[in-house]
Amino acid sequence: MKRIFGLFLVIATMASCAEKTIEEPENLIPESKMVAILYDLAIINAAKQTNSNVLVENNVRTMPYLFTKYKIDSVQFADSNIYYAADPIAYEALYKEVQTKLDTIKTQFERKNLFKADSIAISKEKKKPKTTPLKEPQK
Repeated sequence: MKRIFGLFLVIATMASCAEKTIEEPENLIPESKMVAILYDLAIINAAKQTNSNVLVENNVRTMPYLFTKYKIDSVQFADSNIYYAADPIAYEALYKEVQTKLDTIKTQFERKNLFKADSIAISKEKKKPKTTPLKEPQK
């Protein structure tokens, strides 16, 4: 009896997860655009964590900036975010795409910095005067 109840519970849980708990909003932001928004939001949040004074000094208001850039409003963003978050698997897929984009740009920056560091080291080597070892005076 316990096995049957357990099996029923598992099936009921799986069936309830498959249902859409939230209806798709009329103005749903497409997944590709949502990934771009979440990517920009991640970059902005990183900037805030690194040096928020620059954003404050330049009067950068992040969310209004994103709403203007992507031609959306706060309600559309909130509705779309809630809709995507209602399906954890789909939401995770969105964030994996964002993470992939972040990893790509991180790799590009690391390569540029590595190249820059290499070129600085090479230019320092070129500027070093060639020295010859001192010879002992002949007797």
